[in-house]
Amino acid sequence: MTTKMRSLRNFRNPIGCLILLAAFAAAAGCSTAESPSGSGTNMNHVLPSGSSVSGWLVVPSGGTHASTATLDYIANGGRSGCAQCHGSDLSGGISRVSCFGNPAGCHHDPVANWATPAGHGATAKKAPGSSGFASCQICHAAGFTGGGANVSCFTCHGVSAPHPARPWHGPTYTHTDTDTSNATICAQCHFPGSPNNPANHPATPAPAGTPPGCFNSTLCHSGGGGAPHAVPFNDPTHYGVTTATFPANCSACHDVSAPSTKTGPVCQTCHVAASPLTSLNCTSCHAGPPNSGAPAGAAYPNIAGAHATHIALNSAGTPIACDTCHNGLGAGTLNHYNRAKSRVPPGDVLFLATYNAQSGSSSFDNGAALSCSNVSCHGGQATPNWRTGAIDVNTQCTSCHTSVTTTQFNGPTSANHNRGQHQVACTVCHNTTALAVNHFTNLGTTALEGPASATIGGVGTGITTYVPATRSCTPNPACHGNQTW
Repeated sequence: MTTKMRSLRNFRNPIGCLILLAAFAAAAGCSTAESPSGSGTNMNHVLPSGSSVSGWLVVPSGGTHASTATLDYIANGGRSGCAQCHGSDLSGGISRVSCFGNPAGCHHDPVANWATPAGHGATAKKAPGSSGFASCQICHAAGFTGGGANVSCFTCHGVSAPHPARPWHGPTYTHTDTDTSNATICAQCHFPGSPNNPANHPATPAPAGTPPGCFNSTLCHSGGGGAPHAVPFNDPTHYGVTTATFPANCSACHDVSAPSTKTGPVCQTCHVAASPLTSLNCTSCHAGPPNSGAPAGAAYPNIAGAHATHIALNSAGTPIACDTCHNGLGAGTLNHYNRAKSRVPPGDVLFLATYNAQSGSSSFDNGAALSCSNVSCHGGQATPNWRTGAIDVNTQCTSCHTSVTTTQFNGPTSANHNRGQHQVACTVCHNTTALAVNHFTNLGTTALEGPASATIGGVGTGITTYVPATRSCTPNPACHGNQTW
């Protein structure tokens, strides 16, 4: 490559990039936006004035040219209309503008974490547009071996594939969330009889000429072609299988446990703890609630954590169910089915909106912290670690109740709490025995249970008497005289 070409590859001014692109295109006779393109699709972006059409290059998203390039590549059977001006390897061509330079925002050079699955893997699995596996092929070649980018996908993946080494069902990587419109690219390697497919997948190949699809027997999976049910089988019929119906309806393709030579996966692929036919309901994967007991131990999906503590709130007057914290992820939902197959710990959490704090929407950090935030019953504050943390509700009041009176539903209602002589431990005034009566009732409401005044004074506190009607107290030992709160 010439020195001039190399300088263009490192050009960092996107506006200058566009000016050069327009000038070279016009000088070299590249087609304009008002003339037909030789590729059969409209890849033209140079106006008679020499500038590009509006929105062609937008940083950092890529603008119109990103999605146009991918769709043009697909429409032309793996040939890029960009090559007319940018060269067959897209390194410059007659335009002398390389697609692999680094003006800020061009392509993916400056995108943070692009080398991680979260950076580019999720983008590759999206529907074709400015993303999808086809978008990778434009620069990295149809076989993902390097192409004009001169960077093979195989180097990082460790296998000759545009994805990491298997298993690709979790816990680290999964293909179940790949948009099915990428099937044509997958079919390059995963066709019937391919060594890249599991044994006997698909059971019966689709008729010749059938377009590639994820569930039509053209790749690994059978749909209407081989299996007598939809794949994936997220249907009440699936969850209603019993020991009486399994032999006639399921056993031709499935065994309950490995080893198996049958075409379908064994039941314990998803039901990791036990046979779903003998361990009914939740217990084929975890106890209800998870309790870290046999047979799964302290492993996903049967990690006890603080489940027992929260389920105990049922007896305190606050109904708790799986959907309270795992809303829309329960048995029978597609989300539950997908998570059972991928087995990615820890379990996803989605709270009912009822439990949003005044400060914002509730959430769960499923990384190292394993804690909840903006949950109303914790006063919107970050909770201890779900697996290892705990709160002593008799002494650690400020873990849930802040001294600020206006930012959370359970904040103190009187500014007197912030007066100098009152900035003491909560238990100096509030009796934990009296508090326990209503402490955890009606946590699904925004009001404090109580009233809180009913917990003032008594054994263990520093208050001799408190008269709710007049809101006056006599401290003991006296930090001040009788006062009205």
